[in-house]
Amino acid sequence: MRDLTQRTRSFRGIGREEQQRLIVEAVRIIKKRMTAGFAVSCNAKEVQQIGPKWIKGFGHAYPLCCHLSMTAVGKFLRGSGSADRVTYVFESGHPREAEAKAFMRHVILNPDVKESYRHSGDAFLPKSDAVPLQAADLLAWEWAKFRDETLEQHVRPIRKSLLALFQNDPKRYAMAHVTGAPLKKFMGRIHELGLLQLDEEYGGKR
Repeated sequence: MRDLTQRTRSFRGIGREEQQRLIVEAVRIIKKRMTAGFAVSCNAKEVQQIGPKWIKGFGHAYPLCCHLSMTAVGKFLRGSGSADRVTYVFESGHPREAEAKAFMRHVILNPDVKESYRHSGDAFLPKSDAVPLQAADLLAWEWAKFRDETLEQHVRPIRKSLLALFQNDPKRYAMAHVTGAPLKKFMGRIHELGLLQLDEEYGGKR
């Protein structure tokens, strides 16, 4: 979406009319094919300040948002009565990919967490090898723009493309921005769980 809206890289040289046509068509395809959409955001600096960096996977916004999004997916499936399992696909090449992979290794070793996510497998792939990732990219980009430009800076109304995604069926979406007291409370729980894990592994010797 960044390349398309700025008309760079693969979209260099296209006109405004073609740009808008591609966005409209992308939204149409996603609405037709998707089951549900989830987006989670937070302030990266805030997470770095209060996150327990000694617990891999919770010291940076990227793996934290992965966890919260996967929790939302599992909750949605349980609430809908679905028995489906999920193979989670992540875009490779992110600066925090190593930390996210460490987080996913912990998921595999924890049956309760694995079940809460309905996790059946995961992979880190380039977008060129997993084209449906573009749907997630579009929703994440739209949500970030809405948070930044519409809710926080008040410099523009909600984008028409985001409105079109929500149109007629907003219940298929769950969006959240985690900050302030709720984030501190969540990180406190993660800290406590990390200490409990150390007690179990080292017999209380820390």
